[in-house]
Amino acid sequence: MHRNGLQREAMKAVGSMVLTMLLTLGTAGAEAPAAGTPPDTIIVDTTIVTMAEAPATAQALAITAGKISAIGTTQQIQALAGPNTQVYKPPQGAAVLPGFIDPHSHMSGVGFYGDTAHWLDVSSTNLLFKPLPTDPACKNRDDPQTCFIPVRNQDDVVARLTKAVSAVDPGSATPYVLAFNYDPSRLGRGQGCSGLGFQCTTFENGQSRRQLDAISTTVPILVASESGHIAYANTPALKLLNVCDTPEASKDGCYKPTTNRVVETQLAVTGQLDEDLALYAIGYFQAKVLKANPGLGDTLLLNAAQLYAQHGFTLAQEGAAAPSQMLMYVAALGSPAKRAAFPVSVALIAYDAASTDFNKTINAAKEVREALKLEKNPLLHVAAVKTFADGSTQGYTAFMNQPYLQLFAPFNERRIFPNQPYLGLPDVKQPEIAARLKAAHAAGFPMLIHQNGDAAIAESVAALATSAPPPGTRDVVIHAPMITAAQLAALNPKQTAISFLMPNVYYYGLPECQQVLGPANSLNMYPIASAAKAGLTTTLHTDTPVTPPAPLFAIWVAATRTSQQPAWYPNGDSKTCPVTMSSPEGLGPQAISIRQGLQAYTVNAAWQYGLEKSHGTLEVGKTADIVLLSSNPLDLEKEPDRLRHVQIVGTYSQGRQFLNPAPARNWPE
Repeated sequence: MHRNGLQREAMKAVGSMVLTMLLTLGTAGAEAPAAGTPPDTIIVDTTIVTMAEAPATAQALAITAGKISAIGTTQQIQALAGPNTQVYKPPQGAAVLPGFIDPHSHMSGVGFYGDTAHWLDVSSTNLLFKPLPTDPACKNRDDPQTCFIPVRNQDDVVARLTKAVSAVDPGSATPYVLAFNYDPSRLGRGQGCSGLGFQCTTFENGQSRRQLDAISTTVPILVASESGHIAYANTPALKLLNVCDTPEASKDGCYKPTTNRVVETQLAVTGQLDEDLALYAIGYFQAKVLKANPGLGDTLLLNAAQLYAQHGFTLAQEGAAAPSQMLMYVAALGSPAKRAAFPVSVALIAYDAASTDFNKTINAAKEVREALKLEKNPLLHVAAVKTFADGSTQGYTAFMNQPYLQLFAPFNERRIFPNQPYLGLPDVKQPEIAARLKAAHAAGFPMLIHQNGDAAIAESVAALATSAPPPGTRDVVIHAPMITAAQLAALNPKQTAISFLMPNVYYYGLPECQQVLGPANSLNMYPIASAAKAGLTTTLHTDTPVTPPAPLFAIWVAATRTSQQPAWYPNGDSKTCPVTMSSPEGLGPQAISIRQGLQAYTVNAAWQYGLEKSHGTLEVGKTADIVLLSSNPLDLEKEPDRLRHVQIVGTYSQGRQFLNPAPARNWPE
């Protein structure tokens, strides 16, 4: 999934400024400390969980010039302190671990969607960790913009959009209604419908344009799906987007889809924007917001970084960054003062959804990589490039070998999809994936491949066998919920990591089981235990803003395999679709331990990035990326539900301390 791929307009707004800045920045790096230099910081009288083989635990550590310079007992480390050494003693009972490394997400999405002045919340997941209406921190129990009030059905969504339209100022620079994280698969019963999800009227029925026009024919409305692979637009929004209305059209420079052009064009006429058109539409309107509000981009990225740090991340990812989006990060971190306030480092994964020519993605990645070498910005690097094999299962855009369990309009309409039963559509087929892998590797980049449907997974795995990543780097299989034992065995464990979107078990286990895929394809989805047994390095990710950026929550889901049972979305047969998403059939149960979950976000995540020599464990000489927890998660192996009570005290990012002023809400509910 890719969110907020800012397009050409945003690039024009920041590009020249950033390039000028890069040419004028100083290039001097920090000098190594002299022998015997007292540490800058020591952390003492606590439990240090190194996640290394030895020592597994310690009492204290020292930080010098952003790196861990000593580990040992409190007495040993205190003896190293000088008159200017900062001494920090964590709260009693706390544990110190390697900072959580984000294997895959889209950090800017949290920043953009947290902009309540421009984006309307129509979600049923607590992406932004808003207080619940019962929480004293919720000052207005009726305001879903500031408190978490999930939409329960389509009626709730329409009511929020209608209210937002009535508040639009036609004279403002951004007279639009932009809504985020709409997901029809999670909607329940509404007026006139006793069914669930797609059984009721939703925007994903081939009539979203008409339905949104019923709300307004003058105010542009764009509704982004939670997966990011689909968006829905009314007529005024479609006019602004200027999407070509026929596959061959080129009038007035209209925008052409870059994947599945015929089908995407037909759907766009109905108001449904799939895959690259969704990315284009979201990016188009977000660029308008940023252009109308100079400096807002820096603020929103900082807000997102702070939210990630508050939940334990020290390295975050921008998982499908358009050229302009990469430049926006460079600008946001373009001075020492800006970097000093930024609590995480960021790995950029390049992807240009606006072009069918993958060389444009590679060239953009190379240009930013070279620019960052000149700047020597320690918080930013281009880690890889990306391609999409398909879309999302819950959005019916995943490429399948087998029919979906239930099928609804427009996917069962032969006028758009003549080959029935509908099996989804690939974004890129195996030969093109292989060609892109070869080109990326030749340019010195590993590749992240997004894949959800079983057909897309098969083609991606086959393509990965055709080319090896550059030495010291790893290609990454992203998502792969239905990957088979044979496919796991076919992956090269020395050059490929596999990362699972585990929170989807919680949020989408029930809809996938009841309506979209069926129990055979959902009960053991995201088979991380089988992948580990196959000798693969496994990581967990949140794909934020698809799910909240909460590592401990993801670890809890991986350990318990719990699926959410929303009050508004009843489970019709708990024997067929149990609360615990696990089955002895097929690959078998996929629960992992808390230790394995922590390894997925530390040791394994560092290996995925090729950073195992500098990150992932607390060892002398490694970067001082650290998370401070209120208690040790490893003590909770037999009580994983208690993970919800573990608070993030703060983090150290490259030796810089960022303490949470108050315990952050760590559980998204």
